[in-house]
Amino acid sequence: MSDVFILYSEVLVRVLMAGVLLVALATACGGGGGGNNAAPAPAMDAPTSLAATLYQAPGQFKLTWTRPSTAFDGYEFEGHQGTEAFAKLHTGLIPNTWLEAFYDAGSSVPELTSFTFRLRVMRGTTPSAYSNESAARVGLFTPAIGYPYSSAGGISIAWSNNSLVADTLLLERGTTLGSTTTWSSIPSVHFGSTTWFDQNATEGAACSYRVTYSKGQDSAQATSYSVSMPMVAPAQLTATPLVEGVRLTWQNPSQVATEVAIMRASGLDAYSSPQQVALVSTGTTSYTDNQLATGYYTYRLENRKTGLTPAQSAMVQVATLSPQNGASVTPTILTLPQAGVLRRSSLGAWFLSGPYRNGTVTVRVPSGSSWIDYTPPNAQLWADPYFLLDSQDRPHLVYSRSVVQGTQEVALMHAWQDATGWQNEEIARRTLYSSSALASCTFALDAQDRLHLLWLKNPGGLQDLEYAVKGADGAWIVEGLTGMTSAYSLGNYKLVLDPTGQPHVLVGAWQNLFHQVRSGGVWTMESIPANNASVGYYDFLGGVASGPAAITVFVNRAHQPYDGSYDLMMFRKEAGAWLPEETVLTTTGYSSFSGTLASNKTGTRFGLYYPTAGGSMLRVWTSGTWTTSLVGPSSYGTPLLGFDPLDKIFLLVPAGYGSSNSSYPYVLYQEQP
Repeated sequence: MSDVFILYSEVLVRVLMAGVLLVALATACGGGGGGNNAAPAPAMDAPTSLAATLYQAPGQFKLTWTRPSTAFDGYEFEGHQGTEAFAKLHTGLIPNTWLEAFYDAGSSVPELTSFTFRLRVMRGTTPSAYSNESAARVGLFTPAIGYPYSSAGGISIAWSNNSLVADTLLLERGTTLGSTTTWSSIPSVHFGSTTWFDQNATEGAACSYRVTYSKGQDSAQATSYSVSMPMVAPAQLTATPLVEGVRLTWQNPSQVATEVAIMRASGLDAYSSPQQVALVSTGTTSYTDNQLATGYYTYRLENRKTGLTPAQSAMVQVATLSPQNGASVTPTILTLPQAGVLRRSSLGAWFLSGPYRNGTVTVRVPSGSSWIDYTPPNAQLWADPYFLLDSQDRPHLVYSRSVVQGTQEVALMHAWQDATGWQNEEIARRTLYSSSALASCTFALDAQDRLHLLWLKNPGGLQDLEYAVKGADGAWIVEGLTGMTSAYSLGNYKLVLDPTGQPHVLVGAWQNLFHQVRSGGVWTMESIPANNASVGYYDFLGGVASGPAAITVFVNRAHQPYDGSYDLMMFRKEAGAWLPEETVLTTTGYSSFSGTLASNKTGTRFGLYYPTAGGSMLRVWTSGTWTTSLVGPSSYGTPLLGFDPLDKIFLLVPAGYGSSNSSYPYVLYQEQP
């Protein structure tokens, strides 16, 4: 019979650590014992043919020998590292039945160090002569290799080098097809690397990986489990927008796919769920998706083969072209941080507010490919329109801050950026009227970069409107408007500047619509001949001024004869005279028009962006003529409408949900020459 014994060794002098194991396997019974009362032993033969070999890196050795024929009680093993003296490796005696043993030098043993062993037998207290000496070298520390995992386009593998002296690395791929595994080296992996993404394995094959570290003739290796190499996905997918369509082109490097699925999702959301719209052969490299609704789409392709996981291409996003029945605008998809308000500089850079409706008064100024945030001290609320860029692309903002804790009085503040940094100043202190329907303070910049403000103080009557502008001496001029009395009930108001820098104020007082203009420090007021128009708290009121005596005003009015619909009306004043009214468009539902109005610097061109049941529309007015373009689905947030330095209109539309606050999709429509 055989037995297994595990004995703890003693410490080798100055080298070996306590707790080293000596493990031996008995291969025969018998051999004669001995007690304390045994007679003196005759001369004994020594063990012979001792052989030490490295059994497992870095320092586990296997010892084998031939036992002597004479009787003995047990073995004593000795060993040493390098040039050190021999020392016993254990306490007591090793049973006399053993013919092999395993010695572990421990995990802290120096790599590539020689260990020398010898043994003898004991009978009572009498030892035999020693056996021959046999030496073996400690190996390199064994590397560790992780579990490989497949993903789109290849297999990822990672490992660690545990050796302190190895200077050579070999990574091999084992490709198993059927019952045969073929190993091949990956020459592009060099010493120092600990990861690899394998894109060149055979599609559908089971792949394992072997990492080997070497120093001269010594080496240590580890082998991973196997994982299947995925199919290669279609590559270089591009989407070209068409009018009510999209043209897709791609390359397909797969050698095993049997078909390609065309997948499409509506919208530009980061986490879309495309659905199959077509299946094509693997030799096909283009597809036209026709008769699409004008809008935004996300596409991807899938290589497919029965029994294998589909291989998905990268996603591509596209906005279809607008039908060519209006202004020629071309869409481009942009990725920008989430923002409540965006402004475009004259050079095309994007200035941002903080994330949409997060309540923080923050302006984000572009700097290279990123943004630098500015938050005014103790700012509470934005004024409308949050912030503007002056003629030198410097941001200006107006905000409020608390004056005394527990009171409603606020200081209206102006902050702007100049060549030396951010500056701020106080404009006035007021208790502003608070309403969800009205902006309590609005402002604009004229061509000379002067700031003009209009606000509504408590208690919110028509007579409580105040205007402010900085005078030539640097002091703020604050004044009320002419003729604004409690005889009228305030509905809505709008501040408009003409190219000369003169302010115009439009006031909707429900059944009355007034126009005020300031010239030479004096306000004059007139009634706008807007018969049957009604401007309440929530009604749209827009205006564009092209000169001191020229202004265009937009309001809603019930359609005549009334049929439940409403008209957006345009009233124009040219050379001091009001022209006949004009119906811009008809909408359904009470005061249902809700849009964005913007003009060029001279007030001679302007655009309207607004949602309808049939999609969002862009209307552009030039020299008395309107053009209309369908520009896709409704916006996810507040759009930006404006004119570039070449007097071409542009529209930036938030178009979906991003993967993070720094990665949101937008569609930029730009008017073409």
